[in-house]
Amino acid sequence: MQDTSVNDLMRETRAILCVECGKCASACPMTEIFEDFSYEVSPRGIVEKALFGFDLLTDVGIWFCLTCDVCTELCPAGVRFRDFVQGVRALAIEQGVTEHGLFCERCGKFVVPMHTAQYVLERMKGVGDAVEYLRLCPDCRQYEFTAKLKDMRPGRSRARA
Repeated sequence: MQDTSVNDLMRETRAILCVECGKCASACPMTEIFEDFSYEVSPRGIVEKALFGFDLLTDVGIWFCLTCDVCTELCPAGVRFRDFVQGVRALAIEQGVTEHGLFCERCGKFVVPMHTAQYVLERMKGVGDAVEYLRLCPDCRQYEFTAKLKDMRPGRSRARA
């Protein structure tokens, strides 16, 4: 993705074809989850900013998206917003914009936006160790789980080096 730009992503994900119908924003679950949700961070708002040439790489709005893909399913123009926002986030991270993301403690990969992590932690108070779930990316979580299972096999030493 080194040579990719926001404009390239707009073409690849059909964001340039947005007809501004508002179906994406009206169905977006962010409206129910985040108290500070606004039009500016909605799928339509982000696409509109991109179309008008705003600097999305430093825009906090790209970190609100839950990447659930509801907006894409409803879009009459076929805009793949999840792919667009994931691509813009990757570009932002590549440019060193990392303050809005939570990254894997083991490998450093992006895990989830801080906004989403804070919501999950708040909702899971008293349910278990949500922090444990958020500290690793899915690949590293699987690796650690597999390592724990291997250690539990009969005849294996319980102490790991």
